[in-house]
Amino acid sequence: MTENTVKPAAKSDTLTIEDLLHNDTILTIPSGIPILANLDSPRGRIFHEATRLFSEFGYKGTSTRAIAMAAGVKQVMINYYFSSKILLYEAILKYEGMTMLAVIFSSKPEHKSPEEMLIETPIRLMTVMHDNPQWASLLRREIAEGAVHLRRALRGVAEQGPLGANLHFHDAYVTAVETGKAIKLPIEAVRECLLAIGYSAIYLAPLISMINERDFHDETVWEEWKLTLSTILKRGLLIDDTQQP
Repeated sequence: MTENTVKPAAKSDTLTIEDLLHNDTILTIPSGIPILANLDSPRGRIFHEATRLFSEFGYKGTSTRAIAMAAGVKQVMINYYFSSKILLYEAILKYEGMTMLAVIFSSKPEHKSPEEMLIETPIRLMTVMHDNPQWASLLRREIAEGAVHLRRALRGVAEQGPLGANLHFHDAYVTAVETGKAIKLPIEAVRECLLAIGYSAIYLAPLISMINERDFHDETVWEEWKLTLSTILKRGLLIDDTQQP
């Protein structure tokens, strides 16, 4: 079969890794590293099974032997396609991180104001992580181990990675402040707090669920979380025109 390099299809809020892996194409992520998406290929199976195992057991707890067994290939094939375990892991982190950022920041609906987009940032982050528990587990483990591999994986992706996300947030916040819709605060701190709020909600979800005996995957509980967080953020960050003299 001839493999053609194509750009990834536009991503939606409901995108999952399964949507991307069940294709007969090679996905080229912004780094220029092509990743075979076809699950019927050795490369695709290695990538898919490695993602699953890394999310379950972390980088240190996953061996190349386990990946090879799960993918149904010889261990040497991992080095053939990805050179090493660490490069395979970082390719997965880059793919997952870039896809997550694309889902969170690529959509700019015209009916949304800059201030509404600000409030949506942590909500969208929470939603992406909530809808893709494998991503959440993978990133939770990586960050718990210091995020060294993640920083290296996303280095150099410029406007298509964290830098682009920062610029997206920066423009929306500046506009909201200039139009009198948002409180003026240190922009870096606002961005960091909003992202931290969105991520920590999912990062701590297992602990909170255990303490409060509330399942985050229950639709009622999930909707309560989004509504409550959105209300708190609006009251704390945005300016209420009805309260002005």
